[in-house]
Amino acid sequence: MTNSIAPRHPVALALFAVVVLAGCSSGATRNEGPAASAQATGLAPQQTRFTDERILSDRQTIEGVQQRLRKLNEAGIPQNSYSLAKAQCWLDTAKSQYHENDRTGYIEESLTEAVKIAQLLEADKSARAGYDTPLVARSSKLRDDLWAQLSNYKNQPASMACNARTVACAEVRLVRAGHADEQTGWRQATPHIQMVEDALRTAKIEADNCAQPKAGVPVAGSVALAPAVAGAAAATSKETYVLLTDTLFRFDKSGAEDMIPGGLQRLADVAQRLKAYKSIQALTVVGYTDRLGSDEYNEKLSEARAKTVQAHLQSLGVKSATTVAQGKGKRDAVSKDCAVGLGREQLIQCLQSDRRVTIEVTGIAK
Repeated sequence: MTNSIAPRHPVALALFAVVVLAGCSSGATRNEGPAASAQATGLAPQQTRFTDERILSDRQTIEGVQQRLRKLNEAGIPQNSYSLAKAQCWLDTAKSQYHENDRTGYIEESLTEAVKIAQLLEADKSARAGYDTPLVARSSKLRDDLWAQLSNYKNQPASMACNARTVACAEVRLVRAGHADEQTGWRQATPHIQMVEDALRTAKIEADNCAQPKAGVPVAGSVALAPAVAGAAAATSKETYVLLTDTLFRFDKSGAEDMIPGGLQRLADVAQRLKAYKSIQALTVVGYTDRLGSDEYNEKLSEARAKTVQAHLQSLGVKSATTVAQGKGKRDAVSKDCAVGLGREQLIQCLQSDRRVTIEVTGIAK
């Protein structure tokens, strides 16, 4: 008697071989690693990134690019410059994926994009750099509608004076969504897509509030202040950021330990923008919920989330003369056409825009 488990019949044997070969091929690794054009970043080869020495060297390389961008800002390029913001966001996503030990080439190719823009701006601070947005590391192109909305803003110089940074970073985030989709599937891409949708809402607010000054007339909504120095004037400005809590916290949670990576990155982006202010007079963080649940529960949840966001911004170095965190529960809903007759999951999805945290800042920008 034989102990072999392989079938003896010729036809069965052939089928067995096909199944075995198919099983082997299904586990084949996709082509990974950076493109040839992104292999001169100065980072250690992927397979050698396991010693403290190599990792420290890589961090110094990345920090070197950060210092180049800082010098460009100090040389007069504002942080809301589309090109400088695009370089910074490429660099930020490279940093983030380095911490995640990404081995797909995404780090190198994103870092290369940041360096390309830096080089162009170092040669000419007025260069239109970074206006193309490559799908690095074989990322999928998702949501043509979102790409179209971002492209539309790029063709509006008047509003880009106020929302350029938001638009630039949303484009990089959309690439990140495509990378997550390509590597691990749509479920992992969804939080990034939601962040892009959130950014587009912010971009609209920034565009709507972006009044171009006429000769001798202050910007609409600004209050002129007495000049601190003879011949120099300062004016307060107000910005509002709207973040969906679905992209900030785990479901039904409100603590710092309950914040999700995408939300932490978005708050880091907001904090960087706020720290660019010369001074902040007032910072107001307001939490909202949808209409589901009791009034008392929603009030407490929305306030707890607002306080967590407030504390996190402070931990990132955001300073304000006065800071307020409050919860408004289900008040001031913004969702539309969310009928009670919808199924629970459909209703939760429809009410998503109500579950939000707004960050309103009043201060003197650079």
